[in-house]
Amino acid sequence: MPQPALILTGASGFVGRHLLAELKGDYRIFAIARRSQRECGAPIDPNIAWMQVDLGDREDLGRALREIQSAGGAKFLIHLGAYYDFTGDRHPEYQRTNIGGTSNILDLVRPLRLERLFFASSVAAHRFPRREGPITEATPPDGPHVYAWSKREGERLIRECPKVPSCIVRFGAMFSDWCEYPPLYSFLQTWLGRSWRARALPGKGNAAIPYIHVWDAVRFLRRLLEVHDRLGQAEPVIASAAGSTPIKDLFHLATRHFFGRPQNPLFVPPPVCALGLHATDLMGRVSGHRPFERPWMHSYIDKRMEVENTKTRAALEWSPLARYQIERRFPLMIERLRSEPLEWRARNEAAMRREADRPGLRVYKTLIAVEEEVIAAMARILDSPSGADLLAAFRKLDAAEFRWIVRLLFRLVLTTIQTSNRLLVLNYMEVTCADRFRAGIRPEELRNLLKLLNDTILESLEGRPDFANLGQTIYDQITVPLQLAMDEVREQHDRFQEGGVAPAEAAATSPLEGLSPREALEQTIFSCLVQRK
Repeated sequence: MPQPALILTGASGFVGRHLLAELKGDYRIFAIARRSQRECGAPIDPNIAWMQVDLGDREDLGRALREIQSAGGAKFLIHLGAYYDFTGDRHPEYQRTNIGGTSNILDLVRPLRLERLFFASSVAAHRFPRREGPITEATPPDGPHVYAWSKREGERLIRECPKVPSCIVRFGAMFSDWCEYPPLYSFLQTWLGRSWRARALPGKGNAAIPYIHVWDAVRFLRRLLEVHDRLGQAEPVIASAAGSTPIKDLFHLATRHFFGRPQNPLFVPPPVCALGLHATDLMGRVSGHRPFERPWMHSYIDKRMEVENTKTRAALEWSPLARYQIERRFPLMIERLRSEPLEWRARNEAAMRREADRPGLRVYKTLIAVEEEVIAAMARILDSPSGADLLAAFRKLDAAEFRWIVRLLFRLVLTTIQTSNRLLVLNYMEVTCADRFRAGIRPEELRNLLKLLNDTILESLEGRPDFANLGQTIYDQITVPLQLAMDEVREQHDRFQEGGVAPAEAAATSPLEGLSPREALEQTIFSCLVQRK
């Protein structure tokens, strides 16, 4: 039986990358993300089709979903894609991506006839503590901060769209054996550092939230895919450990494993904490380097979020594994900090960054829009007097074949931007140059073709106001790959002249023998994507 297909938004994120690693052997996955697969470190596998898409761009998302439908569609969609930060500011991406992106998905995904859409929400969307007791699946998402508002609105959209079978998944605070949860990372940086604040805990150190290890979250989602038909339409489930863990307990665990014995904390009264938060934030505004701790966090001192997800556990026959409890993972987490501090810092600093704007994605989307314009311009250059000098051999080709060659090179540039692999056009030249030389195309003509393509693409982008500050991005993602390919043409010609294989012998063993020019060109694109260099 063919493997079932699923769509995963937010594939480049923390949970998304782990989920890809877990499911790639059992599902065909259409991975949707703003970042490229190489840039975010996601696994590369034949079962993963990567699509660099902005969920807030309705046209961009619609094009991707149409491609998915033409490729056979999908049974499931796991919607992890969202914007969040810990500044407390009302960033426009909460509206554009979290709410607008979810609305776009619900509108555009209907032709796929999904069996189930899973919407990632959070227990942080709830107000706490609650007089009625722990947060359960029936508790409304009524938190006051902007992230809670965006998740509340997302859940509302899900509930108001009965035509798309769905489920709401509220996650606890996610962490890994490298930490990768920004508030906890900030605590550890302070507690295990040399700052005068190292032993200071806000209030009585009773602030507590429920955690879940990222691999437990992945187990949860896998189980959800298997038994989703047990759940009702838009039914909420909670992926979290029960209860919560106070920061004073984490402080004792961290200091004991780092220093060999637990340190004694200094409890700071809430009014003093509030004054300190406002003072450090003000100094950060003046210096341009605001700290992670913000004044809004004062309202959560000594507050405890309790979770009770008995209903979810019973419905899914799932529970968090004891070995993944945060108290059990702390020794390994601290040891990784001690043994691999550079990797520790790199992973956590990456988790702290929230870049809403992806310059490469803007360039990619614009190039898609100007593809026909660029190809037409290259055809005009071929027919011009300058084309007679620069591209003489190409003028002997059929006009449709020349346009196909240009289109293929253009698509390779697009793939370069999408994958952050600048060697794709170079690899294409490595595979095809010998055949071009045997066909009578001189190396300088191949180099001219690549240079003219670069110049034509840059002209199509010139003067766009939204690209005013993207000069380096455009150079890195367009000019550099084409320049590397030009250098490869020269190297391949040198090898060709040195004489490894006689032209007749090479022609007899060519994998492109017997193919039409278009078929041969299609075949070579797969060869160049192997990334042999």
